[in-house]
Amino acid sequence: MKIVIVGAGIVGFNLAQELSQEGHDISIVDSDKKRVKLIAEKLDALIIHGNACLPSVLLEARIKEAEMVVAVTERDEVNLMVCFLAHKFNVPRRVARLRQMEFTSEKRVFPPEELFVDHAINPGEIIIDSIIKIMKTPGANNVADFADGEILLRGFDVPENAPVAEKTLGELKAVGEFNSFQVVALVHEGNLILPTDEDRIHPGDKVFLLVDREFLPLVLPMLNRKVDEVEKVVIYGANSLATQLAAALEQFIPDISLIEPNLERANAAADRLSKAVVLHGSGTDPDLLSDINIQDADLFISISDDDETNILSALLAKRHGARRNVVITQDPDYLPILDSIGMDVTINPRLITVSAILKHLRRGQVVSVHKLIEGEAEVLEIVPAAESSVIRRKISRLKLPEHAKVGAILRDGEMLVPQEDTVIEFGDTVIVIALPDSIEKIEKIFGQKQMFLGG
Repeated sequence: MKIVIVGAGIVGFNLAQELSQEGHDISIVDSDKKRVKLIAEKLDALIIHGNACLPSVLLEARIKEAEMVVAVTERDEVNLMVCFLAHKFNVPRRVARLRQMEFTSEKRVFPPEELFVDHAINPGEIIIDSIIKIMKTPGANNVADFADGEILLRGFDVPENAPVAEKTLGELKAVGEFNSFQVVALVHEGNLILPTDEDRIHPGDKVFLLVDREFLPLVLPMLNRKVDEVEKVVIYGANSLATQLAAALEQFIPDISLIEPNLERANAAADRLSKAVVLHGSGTDPDLLSDINIQDADLFISISDDDETNILSALLAKRHGARRNVVITQDPDYLPILDSIGMDVTINPRLITVSAILKHLRRGQVVSVHKLIEGEAEVLEIVPAAESSVIRRKISRLKLPEHAKVGAILRDGEMLVPQEDTVIEFGDTVIVIALPDSIEKIEKIFGQKQMFLGG
């Protein structure tokens, strides 16, 4: 596929790198000379330096040949203009990252389609949704929903005394309700694997489960987790995203505090919020943390625009008694070390945006994608078409690549844990987890059409 990517920041570069490796024909446009030079040294793609709001620059990027345009610059107005020009150039598919809720919320004046955007990706909305899901799943540090919320992906760290610790997956299958959940990935000593029945879960491992929504409360005790009400939340930062998060939490959290070092921003947040308390101060001030009784906080969320301060304030809050912390980090280079220094949950807006965009690029009836940070594995939600070659075939006959597995099937509203002899039926939703070297093969398997021979 010929794809033009506008914006060569972390999101644009990651997308270009991944899609180029998969064989797509990529052009990248950016107005920053340093970015363009850096990417030109790393990627085999057409790199254009220039203003993408100018038709001549897009023509240089071969937009007339493009099947898709992905606009992911830091400015919404640029992304909108690029999609408008792409429409004028008859590009059939247009994706834009739009940070302003005015363009994507229910209160929007115009839907994205009227602004020539086929798919609008708002990282803030996804982050808020993820944090709320994490809050409602005790101990979870990775969350995604599939099949309209009927099948849940949840990631957990395995405590020392958890009932699942030192059990093999085969032993877990002895649980009577095993057909309502399955361990689909394990991270052991930093390495992600797609486990078999012989693999053992060790304390300190990270497990990823696919679980029937109604069965989740019964799974939590297996990981020594219980459903606790979150009553007190402290948020460091009062930027637009933090304020939107606090407004959402006001609907069900009784005690919310925001800490913001910028007085003007703190006052603006206080004016907007109806219940939350906004304090002017530093997230690394022990006296301030003591004044707000941080030891009673069920959750401390660092969501400011400064990665380093987010990390320090979360560590300090944990040291002073906050039960769990969530850190937003813009730089993906921080992610590998945050687990080891006491971060319970880390969220990277750039990787969230890449995951959201990938679902519009995947082939083979893929309707959603969730990218795991660990090992770069992807969880794909696939709804096979009636003419797909997988329909009425056993899973054992699909010739799945080594680094991929079918994790769950939703059929008639019920989750099934697939076996080798499970037959995929028309109308099923199939959840597949795959490592990077297997994704293209999965797309082909589920995208192939049946061959009908006349007689």
